[in-house]
Amino acid sequence: MPSIKTLLCPVDFSQMSQAVLDYAVFMAQSHKAELKLVHVVDQLHGFDSYKILHMTAIEITHEMERQAKSQMKELIASLPIPATFEVRFGRAADEIVVQAKEEKADLVVMGSHGRSGISHLLVGSVAESVVRHAPCPVLVVRK
Repeated sequence: MPSIKTLLCPVDFSQMSQAVLDYAVFMAQSHKAELKLVHVVDQLHGFDSYKILHMTAIEITHEMERQAKSQMKELIASLPIPATFEVRFGRAADEIVVQAKEEKADLVVMGSHGRSGISHLLVGSVAESVVRHAPCPVLVVRK
């Protein structure tokens, strides 16, 4: 039976994230595994157009990173077990797979979808791409 020592959980701060985190925490506790969270900044979320007009692309990226790190720290503080996190930049599915390889993750626990509507259709399924390319098993949590 393979052991689970490192568990990777992508977080996108959607409503789905909490349910996914609950599974990840349970799995990490059950297997006495290290829990690592990852958030990928891959699009201009949460920025009103007026803010964008007054900021350069680099400023926007720094602000998004600052917000993501702040949200991650709050999230980790609320967990019943210790966890670490990383904020990455790029296409979500690609970065999650790279992170899983770098961390030598034994399991990825992620949501079936965070985005909804037309952006989901345009971006494609992050979970499906991770399932296809991850170096380890992927547990996909549905709503």
